[in-house]
Formats: sequence, structure tokens, C-alpha cells
Amino acid sequence: MKRGDKPCMRTYTIAAILVGFGLLSTSCTPQDCAKYPELQACQDTGANPDDPGRDPAGEDDPVQDNDPIQDDPGDPNDPGGPSDPGDSTGSFDWQLNADYIAQIVDDNNNNDELSLVRRRETFSRGDECHAPLQNNQRFADSISYFIDELTSGRKVQLQGIASFYGMPSSDATYFPVGLMTHPLCRVTRSTLSNTVRNVPDNATIGLAQRFADDHNRFRAEANNGSDQGKEDFKKLWGKFFGCLAYTESLSTADTPSSQRVADRLSPRGYRKPAGVKFYDDPQQSQASRYNIGLFQFTPTYGGNINPCFRQWNRDYPSCSISNGSQGEMVKVVGSSLQHFNAYCGVHKLVQTFSVQVNSSKSRNTHPDNRQGSGLKPSEQRCVTPHFWAGWAYNHFGPLQNSTGSNLGKLLRCVYAQ
Repeated sequence: MKRGDKPCMRTYTIAAILVGFGLLSTSCTPQDCAKYPELQACQDTGANPDDPGRDPAGEDDPVQDNDPIQDDPGDPNDPGGPSDPGDSTGSFDWQLNADYIAQIVDDNNNNDELSLVRRRETFSRGDECHAPLQNNQRFADSISYFIDELTSGRKVQLQGIASFYGMPSSDATYFPVGLMTHPLCRVTRSTLSNTVRNVPDNATIGLAQRFADDHNRFRAEANNGSDQGKEDFKKLWGKFFGCLAYTESLSTADTPSSQRVADRLSPRGYRKPAGVKFYDDPQQSQASRYNIGLFQFTPTYGGNINPCFRQWNRDYPSCSISNGSQGEMVKVVGSSLQHFNAYCGVHKLVQTFSVQVNSSKSRNTHPDNRQGSGLKPSEQRCVTPHFWAGWAYNHFGPLQNSTGSNLGKLLRCVYAQ
């Protein structure tokens, strides 16, 4: 079949939402890649050997950063904030969890990136919004705080891309989702063959199932009122996101190549903060080639980071972040304390969960959520971190085992102690 017969578009075609698996300036929609998986633009690529801390940008969101920003219709009768989880998320202090993350994950990586106290040298609006964080300036503090914030359920802002994943265009009927709202699904070779392109080895599958078992056990204990269950639940996810930050950026945050990219992008008066990685993926279009910070986001208000801005502005209306130039967005995603970047990193996984919980299509949720000829109700579904981007809007390459080995690397970090 000739290229012209494939339903693909150049990345500079602005009218469509495109899958971010583009190579040679070509990208496809989720539907295209599902129908034509042999397309080069739909194939996973190996990691850059010169950049071990970052997966190729083609393994990120299926939304390009030059996509138009769609208005958020919302629901005027529903504020869309966190649902009431009872007392399931309280008791365990997020600062104690931050101490735990800093010690355990830094030790596992023979580094100190999470435990270093950061200087307020390059500030952004996102860094000055949360009073509890004002005197807690480690990356571990930011990650722990937003795990705490996003544990309970909320209606997740995905309207601009909802139709690609079988979701309503308005979030009025979305079931609220957070880290604790749903159990994690089974992880087997059979289930992974339905959710990712690169099925990992048996040892990695075993670790992924162990993580799901731990999540489900601690969640059940927390929902039954156990303070120990609440503590164990947040420690588990603290290790997960701490290790993910190392996998995404912290291992190579201050290399000469990171500094060169920062020098190229820095607006007047901005200086790259220590620990904040800048990465240039020349295989991507100009609009989506740059990735910054803990969880590697592009300095563009539209595209793959836009659902985070929408949710941030809804969750924290007194500290809303508006559209701005690339230079202004560099200051937000590349700030010294990384508050918005940490928030978006945790929220990206919640976005993936929301697709699986609210989609009406079996392709976009775990096979265990099928029931007869349809799907289980949203409140009865399980969720999984391990989903290909084109099927459940997954930002992170390691969670998809995109290189064939990076999921194992992540989980070995989580269970190193």
C-alpha cells in the first residue's frame, strides 16, 4: 500500500489531533495506528544511547503541541473538583512521605536529586501557589504533595481529545478518578498483549503484578480506615513517581547537552535551574521537540500538556496559569521548584486512568473491564498504568515498556529495597 493510501498526516497539519509517534515528520491518529500498526510512524523506537534518562519523545502523548486549544465546555453546575473519598486519603502526612521518597529513591539511584533543597532562582507562578510547599523546596516535596492532592477522585479534563478515546465531549458525566479511586488490573502476558506493543519479560511482568497487588491491598486497607494502609499506599506511589522522575530526567538533568538546549530556549532573565533537564528530540516537529523538567513536558500551552493546565486552573482557580509565549511556558515547566511539572506528572497517570474508566470502547480499557458484549460500569472498573499512548493517552514511555526494557528498569527501582 502506498503512503498516499494510508490515513496519515504531516505533523504541520494543524487541524487534527495527532499521535505523537512521528518519525520522518509523519504522525498518525490513534485510529490510524490501530488499523495500520505497520506504519513507521506507529512503531516504537529504541532509547537514545546518549540520553539514558529520557525515552524518545515519540513515546509520549498522542497529541502534538501545535494542536489548537479547544474551549472547555465544562458543566456550570459542577465545580469538578475532588470527590469526597471519606477519610481514605488523610492521616499520613505528605511531608513524612517526602522524607521517605527522598531517602529510599535517592539511595536506589546512588544520587541525591530528590533530597537536595532547591534554590528559588527561577520562579514561576506555579511555584508560589501552595502555602504548605513554601518552606519545603525539594523535588521529593513537590512529588509527595501532589500525590496527596491527586489521590482522591476528580473529573479529569480531557475534552479536547475525548472523542479519540470513546469519551463524551463534556466531562459532566465523567466518573471521578484519582490514584485511589479504582483497583489496579491484573498484569499478565495475556493482558499486556491487549494494552501495550512491547510485552516485557516474565520478571518484569511479575514486578508489575506485585505493584498491582500492593496497590490493591493498601487501597482496601485504607478504605477500611487503616492508617497504616493509607501510609503504605502513599509510600508505594511515592517510590513509583520518584523512580519515574529518575527514569525520565533526573539521571541526566545537568549534562552539557541539557545545558545547551536550555541556553537555546531560555528567555531573557531565565537560567536553567539545577536538576531541571532540557531535552531536544530532533525527530519531532519544531512544536513538540523540546521536553523540560521532572516529567519532561513541552513549553507550549496547547497539545499534550493542555489537560494539565485545564485541571490545574480548575483545582487552583486563584493560581491559574494562562496561555503565553514559549519563553513564558519555559518558566512554568522549567521552574526551580518544579511544582507544576510535578503536578502534571502525577496528573498524566490520572488522565490515563480516566480514559480507561470513562471510555465506551473496549479498545481503550483493560480486558478485565469487559462484561458480556459491553463494558462494566465506570465505578466497577479497574485501571492499569500499562497502556499504549494511542489507546489510553499514556504520556510515559517506561509505563508502556516502549524500549523493551525500560519498564523493568523502573520497577526494579521501585522494589530495590
